[in-house]
Amino acid sequence: MADFFKGISSGQKYEMLRKLGAGGQGTVIQVKNKDGKQYAAKWYKPSTVNTDQRDRITKLISRGCPIAPDKGIKFIWPIEMISHDQSKNGFGYVMPLIEERFVTLHKVVIGNAQQPNLQILSRISYLLALALDTIHASGLAYCDINMGNLMFDPENGDIIICDNDNVVTNTELVPVKGVWEFMAPEVALNKSNPNAQTDTYSAAIMLFYMWMWEHPMEGKKTLNIYSWDIPAKKKLYASEPVFIFDPNDTSNNAEGIEDLQTCVKRWERMCSPKLKELFTVVFTKGVNDPSYRTQLRDWQRVFLELNANTVNCPKCNSINTWDGKQSPFTCFNCNNEIPFQLFLTIDHGFNNKTNILVLPNVTLRQHHLEIANFDSNSTKELGTIEQHPNDKKASILRNNTDKAWKYKAPDSSEYSVEPGQARALLPNCEIVVGGVSVKVEGK
Repeated sequence: MADFFKGISSGQKYEMLRKLGAGGQGTVIQVKNKDGKQYAAKWYKPSTVNTDQRDRITKLISRGCPIAPDKGIKFIWPIEMISHDQSKNGFGYVMPLIEERFVTLHKVVIGNAQQPNLQILSRISYLLALALDTIHASGLAYCDINMGNLMFDPENGDIIICDNDNVVTNTELVPVKGVWEFMAPEVALNKSNPNAQTDTYSAAIMLFYMWMWEHPMEGKKTLNIYSWDIPAKKKLYASEPVFIFDPNDTSNNAEGIEDLQTCVKRWERMCSPKLKELFTVVFTKGVNDPSYRTQLRDWQRVFLELNANTVNCPKCNSINTWDGKQSPFTCFNCNNEIPFQLFLTIDHGFNNKTNILVLPNVTLRQHHLEIANFDSNSTKELGTIEQHPNDKKASILRNNTDKAWKYKAPDSSEYSVEPGQARALLPNCEIVVGGVSVKVEGK
């Protein structure tokens, strides 16, 4: 005879199908309703059952899942509380079932799942920052970012944010502070409770893991630690952390450590100058001063650029990302120099420029023109680069807005680019979009 959970609000039965996994708090079971639709149910262990946890989850259900601004993001959010006839004091909840195409970073690192290429990795990173930003914008804090809470599709970059049952209203006291490896130092040292601000430090660690496959503070000093107990973790991650690529302190350097050579190579060959700069600031000055921590919207902007500025190496066909700074631009895989002919450049002043490769399907967006702010309007599509209909080696930029642009040709002649129209992208031409000059450079 089948065993069932019962939905407290809907009254419907959820038939138990199979156990999916178990953790410190409880067991996750695959279930289906009377219509055959499948879900996952989390049932808490009797030892972990408490009123506060039940109330927090009930509150999350009442608030509803944050609305993801990108269809590539899915939150595994509690749907409704459940009960079981044989456990009067127990509780649990039903949530969406995770599709098999999603994997953890751990599976990728150990070789049990496909490694995403750099374009897809940039998309995953962008969506992670966007997902956490969405949670914060809803007045919530995640508080427990770690390796098990992010899953992704290595083929298209879609992501899932799991274990949302510990999400709380920002600044609310929480029983779960997270895992040591991901805690902001002020949380680990009991100087602060987890909140949206400390989430940004944890997010930076997660992003570093995704790009380097190692922890930013595990280097030479790790070799001298024989017991990974709480005092050791507290010292390494919080009270005396030293970034493994700190340019001014080599006491915890990763160089020369056999087990970290993959990390070193990924840092040297796959991590763009802009990413290195951001990681270095966060894990040096930003360790003790939150004002130096990269904000989620700044991560979004950087990873959008990397995702757009991708090009295949003509020698080995590996996908490479360009952040507008690399010169010469060399393939991370074979070290061959990658030539590119043209790029769009937008000068924001104060030695700050946005550079966009001229490649088919690359999109000009609002955030390229306006970098002071980054909000839901920033990803608005303004124009798309397309292959020239009469010349496969040339490109055009199409106006996808409802206002005309001004186009100045290399010979200084001027034209209007009406909505829906396109003009050729030629060296030294200029397009004025919404009052902002977009120049074409290169040869």
